[in-house]
Amino acid sequence: MIPASPPSSWHAPMPPPQRPLIRWGLGDVLIGLGLWLTGGVAVAFVLIASNQTEVTTTDLGLGALALSMIAGWPGFVGWPIIASYWKGQRSLRKDFGLSIAPIDVAWGLLGGVVALVISAFGSIVWMLLSGDTAPTNSDILPVRPSVLTALGVFFLVAVCTPVVEELFFRGLFLRSLGRKWGLTVGVVVSSLVFGLFHWSGSSAAQGLFMVGVTASYGAVFALLVVRAGGRLGPSITAHMVVNSIGVAGAFWL
Repeated sequence: MIPASPPSSWHAPMPPPQRPLIRWGLGDVLIGLGLWLTGGVAVAFVLIASNQTEVTTTDLGLGALALSMIAGWPGFVGWPIIASYWKGQRSLRKDFGLSIAPIDVAWGLLGGVVALVISAFGSIVWMLLSGDTAPTNSDILPVRPSVLTALGVFFLVAVCTPVVEELFFRGLFLRSLGRKWGLTVGVVVSSLVFGLFHWSGSSAAQGLFMVGVTASYGAVFALLVVRAGGRLGPSITAHMVVNSIGVAGAFWL
């Protein structure tokens, strides 16, 4: 009796394991933060080389102001693009939710108002406890700018910055944390780090106040993204509302 031959599949080579569709994560967050820091250091050297170390940001021209504002963008927008292309789905919409629906505008406007109300409440508490006006980060903006400078700064701060920061903090950062440790940790940690990146003031108390206020903004923006199923549209809109009011108030109030 001739023994039956083993199935041909026994001798077939095993197919190679498929590469994960999404491989970006917290390592890419660290790279983005590192590029942000590198950009800031590079701009500092440029200002030193141009003999502007004695000049405050409120006295800088539009070109120098723009350079200081976009210094961190290679990390906050450039690296997410690279991470999506090398380690993701080669789509900022699919990887990080960079899209907007009509309903997102309405939710974003509401979220922006909520964030501003939280900020106003914090300012009232600060005034009651300290007897002084609450600190803001608008002191980096130029004083009595020309029309061209005002429009340029408004465009950078109120339009471009919300897109860039939301792509990084609520796009790459929030999702990376959420995939590893869960959504709650993602919202809390990404909001706190967002607040730390907006530290400003002449004292530790003022700095902590700014971190707390900005972290509350970040939490509102993150919850808007969660509610929208991952789309950044509502958080970008809310961020634009907050920054627009801040710039307009600094320039014209």
